[in-house]
Amino acid sequence: MSIPKFSVRNPVLANLVMIAIIAFGVYAWIVLPRELTPEIKLKSATVTTIYPGASSDEVERLVTAPIEDAIEEEVSDVDIMLSTSAVGRSVIMLQFEDIPERDFDKQMQNLRSAVERVSDLPAELPDDPRVLELDISSGFPMITAVVSGSLPEKRMKDIAERLRDDILDIPNIGSVQIAGIREREVWVELDTDRLSAYGVPIAEVVNALRAQNLDLPAGSMDVGAAEYVVRTVGQYRSVEEIEDTVVRSTPRSGPVRLRDIGVVVDTYEKPRTLARLDGAPSMSLTIQKKKDGNTIRLVREIRALVDVRRAEMPDGVTLSVVNDYSVILRERLGILQSNAGIGLILVIFLLFLFIGWRNAVFAALGIPVAFMATFFFMHLTGYTLSGVALFGLILVVGIVVDDAIVVIENVHRHIQMGKPPARAAIEGAEEVGWPVLAASLTTIAAFGPLLFMSGVPGQFMRIVPVVAILVLIASLIEVFFILPAHIAEWGKPGADKRDLFATPRRWYTSALKVVLRRRYAFVSAVLVLGLAVCVGAFTLLHKELFPGEDFPQFYVKVELPPSAGLTRTSEVLAEIERHAMTLPDHEVIAVVANVGLLTPMSGMETMSIRTNVGEVLVELVPKDERSRSVDDVIRELREKIGAVSGVDKLSFGKMEGGPPQGQDVEVKVKGPRLEDLQALGDMLQAKLVTMPGVYDIRDDFTAGKPELRVRVDPDRARRYGLDVTQVAYIMRAQMDGVTSTTFRDADEAVDVLVKTNGGGLGGEALLDMDVLTPTAGLVPLRAMATVDQGVGYAELRRFEGERAITITASVDRAIANAVDVNEELIEAFADIGALYPGYRLDFRGSFDQINESFGNLWKLFIIGILMIYVILGAQFRSFLQPVVIMFAVPFGVVGAMVGLLIINATLSMVAMFGIVALSGIVVNDSIVLIDFINRYRERGYGKWRAIMRGGAVRFRPIILTSVTTIAGLLPMALGLGGKSPIWMPLAVTIIFGLATATLLTLFMMPAMYGILLDIPGRLTRGRSEAP
Repeated sequence: MSIPKFSVRNPVLANLVMIAIIAFGVYAWIVLPRELTPEIKLKSATVTTIYPGASSDEVERLVTAPIEDAIEEEVSDVDIMLSTSAVGRSVIMLQFEDIPERDFDKQMQNLRSAVERVSDLPAELPDDPRVLELDISSGFPMITAVVSGSLPEKRMKDIAERLRDDILDIPNIGSVQIAGIREREVWVELDTDRLSAYGVPIAEVVNALRAQNLDLPAGSMDVGAAEYVVRTVGQYRSVEEIEDTVVRSTPRSGPVRLRDIGVVVDTYEKPRTLARLDGAPSMSLTIQKKKDGNTIRLVREIRALVDVRRAEMPDGVTLSVVNDYSVILRERLGILQSNAGIGLILVIFLLFLFIGWRNAVFAALGIPVAFMATFFFMHLTGYTLSGVALFGLILVVGIVVDDAIVVIENVHRHIQMGKPPARAAIEGAEEVGWPVLAASLTTIAAFGPLLFMSGVPGQFMRIVPVVAILVLIASLIEVFFILPAHIAEWGKPGADKRDLFATPRRWYTSALKVVLRRRYAFVSAVLVLGLAVCVGAFTLLHKELFPGEDFPQFYVKVELPPSAGLTRTSEVLAEIERHAMTLPDHEVIAVVANVGLLTPMSGMETMSIRTNVGEVLVELVPKDERSRSVDDVIRELREKIGAVSGVDKLSFGKMEGGPPQGQDVEVKVKGPRLEDLQALGDMLQAKLVTMPGVYDIRDDFTAGKPELRVRVDPDRARRYGLDVTQVAYIMRAQMDGVTSTTFRDADEAVDVLVKTNGGGLGGEALLDMDVLTPTAGLVPLRAMATVDQGVGYAELRRFEGERAITITASVDRAIANAVDVNEELIEAFADIGALYPGYRLDFRGSFDQINESFGNLWKLFIIGILMIYVILGAQFRSFLQPVVIMFAVPFGVVGAMVGLLIINATLSMVAMFGIVALSGIVVNDSIVLIDFINRYRERGYGKWRAIMRGGAVRFRPIILTSVTTIAGLLPMALGLGGKSPIWMPLAVTIIFGLATATLLTLFMMPAMYGILLDIPGRLTRGRSEAP
């Protein structure tokens, strides 16, 4: 028994299945987390090694390079290996290829083993290298809460931390990072004269504090019938207890307490970073969610909590929220939902117009059934309802009714023959069953290979083929199991007199007869024209990874000379803030400044905390509330800021739609000597300066701060009872302090820092620093050391095992194209290897991603084409007929590229995705057309009559299926529900490609089929038969 026959005989079961699918789907729609983009997880790891006191050069030579060598030998599937060797620290970052989790776990084991087997690391490392798997996600922070005011620092810190704790109590909150606060510290400030008078070295003070601050179990003892645990309690509970610490006790002098040789101060650590909101000092709480959290719902709860806490704030304290990502999310999802809704209405209207309200209802019912089944599957498998997934639904909103239209139209034709609805439903569905199945399978075959798109773009777009395939499978179930029951139950018997296609069909058959008579000339002309258009389009179209979107945020990053302190950096950022706050009030929501840190803009970057860097983030109102773009606002601010004195690097950037992308220009200069790398980097930057549209040109070379190098003479130090390590320890105590221990005050862990009153010296005055010695009391440093000046390197970077400097730049898309800029650079520096042996340029960033992704897509496109050919070969039992049908594919591609040229778009990854998907869509009409022509020939029709009859019969469903698919995407292409620059090119490629292929299906396919049938005649009679 066929599925349509089973459906007609069991209508109650068919309807129960439909109701269940819709009910479960509605539930899934409600609970599915909403996101703008799918989570993109980068399989990454770091190897961190601490080497106190070592210069960046020593760290690179003794730590970083040996570990890198071991990694290269034993770890595979590494896509990128970057390392940073800084003063006292080595960090190696690895990004693995897009491999399965099982393989990634294996490589992580290999990584740990490789690091453990490195045997020639310095013996003075305090700890072994630490291997850490990174959980890098592309998700933006949901929202930032800001506390600002004029209360004492402790009170402001308490308010911020209480708010953090309250936010963390909300389910599905992942993390809350507070910036702009200082941790509490207790400073033990020792008087060197008193230390000398008592003969107490600094190390003894530190050891006394550590020994006193302990709670130790002593054991247990029985007291009567009970057993007691005995503990020695000595941990500090207050600052007063620290002051009472006995440092030394002798029978002659008695106990020497800490208060006798210094003072204890309850204070805060030296500021490392500063935060401001609209120019006022602040503390910011950056909030991220867990993977399964619903951004819109969580932000609503956070805002409600902030409103409650705001009402409780004391006078002088302001609590506000900025960088609300849910606003962007709601706007973008709203655009997609609006376009989906308008497209759905257009599809239903066209169905009603062309096949009547009853058949329109039958066809349209397939849309909610297919969509709800897809939502339920997404819920079961952990997908989120992202903007990318919504676009996948928009993409297939017109396609999903294609199968239903073919079945309904054929059943309708059987009803017009006078058959009762039940019989017509069975026979009509069975007649087109295999062609419909083949048509759906070809579309699935086109989308299927896209599931294996690798890299970050693949993770970003993967949900589109998932959604499309699920919808198509659900549509097949609805068409053959639910639809026949509905037609049999509620179909209208008798002939339908209305036929809006009667006149167009007559025009078509007349034109088709002319085309068939001149089929060779027609096919030749179309092939030549198509080839010419294709070559021209490929020449004119520029490539890019993803089109830019107008996100209402941008940032300004600055880097000052290495010698700049936090105060100077703060002054520079304050100047930029003042300019930003002069932008129109109706455009700017907030201006946030971070002094002393740079936040990462991609997964392979790390947060940089240095006194000479900072950033200003500007949040704008949504784009529909302002008259100009983010680029226009950036351009105005750039002109206002101009050249800032004392700034080494100043760059502008903005948040982009799509997945994380590299820089427009990112060139890594690799080679052995740093001086030559700098020279080559300067040459590249000089070239970039001359190229129109290129701006924010910079490198990542980080010079070190000026150094005062103290060279201790071991022999002279030994005369005073000291060694080099002890002298360095004493100097550290006098300059920055030594952390001796930590005590808990309530729930707060507080570091105790031991300092002396000899800080603040510099240059030659450093030699006058008093050093407390065991044998001679206070002795000036010059008695055992000399001082010279120099400049080291703050950080040395390596890329794939070689020293490297990275040159980056941005490209104004209105003036130039990033791919063209990179290709011009490649041509200009093609002979770099000959001029500088051992040195080479490695072009990365978006240029590398484009080349890799486009190459990957073309391979998947070819795989899809082969799969489609196999399906068609099995369907038609022919080698040549599938070739005829698949001629629709190249002409669909030509139409798609013409559409991109018309709207002045680039050939982006999104557009390429549409072209690959188009290969399965455009052949659907041809499949059913050729199938009917074959059927008529089997019934005894002559070949020309069979072609004419097949074209006439399939004219209406071909037009309907194409028009509904186009109608579903038209709102997105025109921006009727709001414009989406990232998705519009994909909609345009489908619309223009399908429109072109449809016209060719109606004329080109019959003409080529006729030529195919001419072959036997030409072989036997030497000429072709005229229709």
